[in-house]
Amino acid sequence: MIVRILLVFAAIAAVSALAAWLSDHPGAVAMVWQGYRVDTSVGILLAAVAVVAVAVALLYRFWRGLFTLGRGARRMRGERRTREGYLALSRGLVAVAAGDADEARRQARRANALLDEPALTRLLAAQAAQLDGDEAAARRYFTGLLEARETEFLGVRGLLTLAEQEGDDGRALELARRAEALRPEVPWVPEKLFALEVEAGNWAAAEATVREAVRRKLLAPEAGQARRAAVLLEQSRLAEAKGDTPAAIRHARKALGETPALTAAAIRLAALLHAEDEPRRARKVIEDAYAQAPHPELARLHALVSPSDDPIKRLKTLERLEKLAPDDTVTHLVMAKASLDARLWGETRRHLKAATDGPPTAAVCRLMAAVEEAEHGDTPSARAWYARAAEAEPDPGWVCGDCGAVADDWSAVCANCGAFGELSWTAPPRVTALLPTDAEAAAEGALQAVRREPAPAAIVQVPPPTAGDPAVPDPGSEQD
Repeated sequence: MIVRILLVFAAIAAVSALAAWLSDHPGAVAMVWQGYRVDTSVGILLAAVAVVAVAVALLYRFWRGLFTLGRGARRMRGERRTREGYLALSRGLVAVAAGDADEARRQARRANALLDEPALTRLLAAQAAQLDGDEAAARRYFTGLLEARETEFLGVRGLLTLAEQEGDDGRALELARRAEALRPEVPWVPEKLFALEVEAGNWAAAEATVREAVRRKLLAPEAGQARRAAVLLEQSRLAEAKGDTPAAIRHARKALGETPALTAAAIRLAALLHAEDEPRRARKVIEDAYAQAPHPELARLHALVSPSDDPIKRLKTLERLEKLAPDDTVTHLVMAKASLDARLWGETRRHLKAATDGPPTAAVCRLMAAVEEAEHGDTPSARAWYARAAEAEPDPGWVCGDCGAVADDWSAVCANCGAFGELSWTAPPRVTALLPTDAEAAAEGALQAVRREPAPAAIVQVPPPTAGDPAVPDPGSEQD
């Protein structure tokens, strides 16, 4: 501040000194222009020039102010249009979320008129068209988003959604691959691509997608292992169908390596090894898997790997499995069936009793009916057990955890609902029907037949039998 004051005083002093000097040395200036002559002093001339310069400067400032004012007004109008445009865009998005197609379409038109943002307005217009059911317009808007690199991913996602809604799986898969090429780090992209690859049966591509998702940390390693195991088993199934047994074995072995507890992988690998006449390796796979999770199919394969026409020898062979899981229900049922084939009634009943923890299951009831018929020819008692089997807890099976459907064999995809990786070996849920099913009608017929038999009174009082009910013998109640 002090420096500026000093400069001002210095300028005043300089001007005053110049004016004093000019007054002492006035000089003379003569100008002739268009026949006119002007005679004046140098000081007057300089004063006139200064006045003219000040006037020109003032005029310039005035003109510049007018120009700036106009430009500011235009800028203010542009800012107001932008604010109104984004407000329309926001209202349009809210209308889409609320399901108001008419309002969304109106706000999309307003935003398009106010904003120079074709990507955003096209996206809103496409969503409004989707909401209104105008798929042709939505496709046109989404296709327009593909033109710019910045909005290409949005366009791909919108077109992918339309393709899925129309059931065009091939187009959806193509777009999902394009989405992965554009934004592989987005979590929904590998999920969608994997689901579409699975639906198309592209198991090798689905496995590659899982690997990439795990590598990018978009999928937990444990979930990735489970998915890879399921996909590898499907590759094994496909290779076997093509007659490439070595590849089928290789894929099944990889699947078992990914998830050793996956019983389906052990069953497939053991069956393939048995088909290739490699009983020792098949037996090793079966026994390792049985020790982790006993399964009746593993026991069946074990009997096939060690064939014998002698029921006693088959029973002795299965004792190797019994030592691996002696207290498991599956083991007791397997040994009961083998003992029944060997006509060892006491052993059959002992295992059936050990397999029963609470009310007997349908498998236990059927085996008790079989042992009654085989040992005593006791048809009324056998019928009672068969009737009881119809009402007992269902046997375990390959049950879909998504829809509850029961499959004859394991597969990566549920044949009923299409869910991936949901089949597991468990007891299916019981469903109480409003009308009697065929099985219930058959059970009721069996019960009526038992009531009509001239049997002891204890057998007449059948419904509903429970463990310990005198109407039906409990497993193990009979002796050799």
